[in-house]
Order: sequence, then structure tokens, then C-alpha cells
Amino acid sequence: MADNLLAGIEFSLTDMHGDNTTRVDNALIIGRTNNTDIYLNSATPFGFIGPRTENFRIENSRFFNFDWGEAAALSSCSHCFHGAATDSGARTVRARNLTFDNATITRIFNF
Repeated sequence: MADNLLAGIEFSLTDMHGDNTTRVDNALIIGRTNNTDIYLNSATPFGFIGPRTENFRIENSRFFNFDWGEAAALSSCSHCFHGAATDSGARTVRARNLTFDNATITRIFNF
């Protein structure tokens, strides 16, 4: 995923629980590339936005180039920022083996 105005990966709702829960595994998420447009430079995207439901997993994933403005690699609670949101709380997201490029990630988490 690269050059997205809102999120590289976003899950709104999930319905899986236990060991077979919904997950992202082995993703490469890039905030912006040399091929971006002017709109992305003024946006505040996130690499991954977690769902409004419990027990999501993100594993074995790598993040690069979130190094401008309020852009961040991770955020929580899909659509909670929306004016007509029906939910405003964060949920349990389990993370394992995530890699953040020190040279190009200036903010790991933002709400």
C-alpha cells in the first residue's frame, strides 16, 4: 500500500474471534513515494487504522515514509473521527513483529 490520502489499510468492522481472528500479515505499507501528488502532501494519512471491533491482529508488517505533518504509521478506531460516528472508543489490536523505518517514520501512532 502506498500514497493513500486516508489509510494504507483500514478495517471498519470485523466478525472473527479466537485464533482465526481477522488480521493483516506480512504487509508493506508506504506513506508516500516519489510518485505522489500534491493532495497527499497536505493530507494526514495513517498506514493502518484498526477496526471498531475487538481482537484484530497486525503482524510481520513494515512501515516506511510517514515523515510529514501529522502522518503516522498506526491509528485506532476506524471512522471514530467522523462527525456522525456512533462509536468513539479504541479497541484491542494485537501487534507482533512490526518494523518502523527509523529514517522515514517520525510518528508511530496518532489518533
